[in-house]
Amino acid sequence: MEQTQPTVLVTGASSGIGLATAKLLAASGYRVFAGVRSEVGNAAITTAGLASLTPVWLDVTDAGQVKQAIVDIGAAAPGGLFALVNNAGIGLPSVVEFADIDELRAVLEVNTIAPLRMIQACLPLLRQGGGRIVNISSMNGTIALPMVGSYSASKFALEALSNTLRIELRPWKIPVTTIRPGQVGTAIFDKSRVALQERSQQVPPELQRGYGPLFAQCAKFNERGARGATSPEKVAKVVLKALRASWPRNHYLVGTDAIWLDIGHDVLPMRLLERLIARVSGVMKGERSMRLQPPALPGGSVPQDDAYRHGDRPPGGAGG
Repeated sequence: MEQTQPTVLVTGASSGIGLATAKLLAASGYRVFAGVRSEVGNAAITTAGLASLTPVWLDVTDAGQVKQAIVDIGAAAPGGLFALVNNAGIGLPSVVEFADIDELRAVLEVNTIAPLRMIQACLPLLRQGGGRIVNISSMNGTIALPMVGSYSASKFALEALSNTLRIELRPWKIPVTTIRPGQVGTAIFDKSRVALQERSQQVPPELQRGYGPLFAQCAKFNERGARGATSPEKVAKVVLKALRASWPRNHYLVGTDAIWLDIGHDVLPMRLLERLIARVSGVMKGERSMRLQPPALPGGSVPQDDAYRHGDRPPGGAGG
């Protein structure tokens, strides 16, 4: 194998975006180390039939395993790393009120802390190889949508780390890029469908009128998204574009949904954008349903609408 091949490490390469990226880069002249953490993932890499594609056991949440993987890659690639592609990620739908705290910790560990761990471990090799960092973020990394609050929080944090690193690493000319895909056609749709069914049943009966339309609309989005989502291969092509650029962009959008959300974020006032999101996601149906039976005011029994008619002003209203 030619030692002149630029070396790339891709995490979360067992399936989906990671596997598609690892295979495309290996077929495009890069020497690729593909992080896997299961025999199934290992087989997906070894059966790809690409001589420059090598699996490496890598659980990004295991500091010891990360350290050993970097030692092994450094020994195999004395010229250092040309790129680190942080792809590993997880996330399941839930309203924030009923988000499982342990699950939130796991999401933050994989989606935010693990990429930072990988960057810290790889920076010596990246400096040596004149390398760059590509973080797979999401359209949810700049716009928080209903049902993905935990996932959005992890990707917002990843975006913040990327922005900070982009400035801090300027002395070494190490570019830091985030890729922001919309919905991507991976196994996450099957997992989300099951999670939606389970979690909609966990909502207490007295809250079903408010949350029910959101769960129902999210289920419809999940079904439509599975049919019209961006392919992992399309995301992989954007990663390749970022690696081939002499100086890559700060951010790349992938998918029509990601592009439209980004335009809305840049053009519309946040209040209007959130109102549109609430309408499309079914939240406003729940809001209208709750208005039919307004809750009692804290500490009293007078519904809010009646209170307003009796002379009180709604929050933010002008005083008299």
